[in-house]
Amino acid sequence: MSGSTIVVLTALDLEYDAVREKLRSPRLHRHPQGTRFEVGQLDGGRCQIALGLVGKGNQSAAVLAERAIAQFSPAALLFVGVAGALHSHIALGDVVVATHVYAFHGGTSEDDGFTGYRLLE
Repeated sequence: MSGSTIVVLTALDLEYDAVREKLRSPRLHRHPQGTRFEVGQLDGGRCQIALGLVGKGNQSAAVLAERAIAQFSPAALLFVGVAGALHSHIALGDVVVATHVYAFHGGTSEDDGFTGYRLLE
């Protein structure tokens, strides 16, 4: 995978900043539609990392993922996040990998708790 690109997408500024801190000499890369990515390498890494902030929501994540794939033809695409509400036994730095996707609908975690999206029938 030497010389390949790995795309890392995040939803929150906190997540973005944590990944960006690990990039060596990040440089700005603009997609023709205006999406900003920062591109760099991890210390000791052989792959280029393209980092993007998608914000909240499935639609923006899907659009930016599609743009990143078209722009970089990555060897892998990762969505990196804090998974804070997943389980209490998950600690900062743990890696959580999905084995199944049950639905692409979700919810949002706000100060007053978790709100699930409702599907209209």
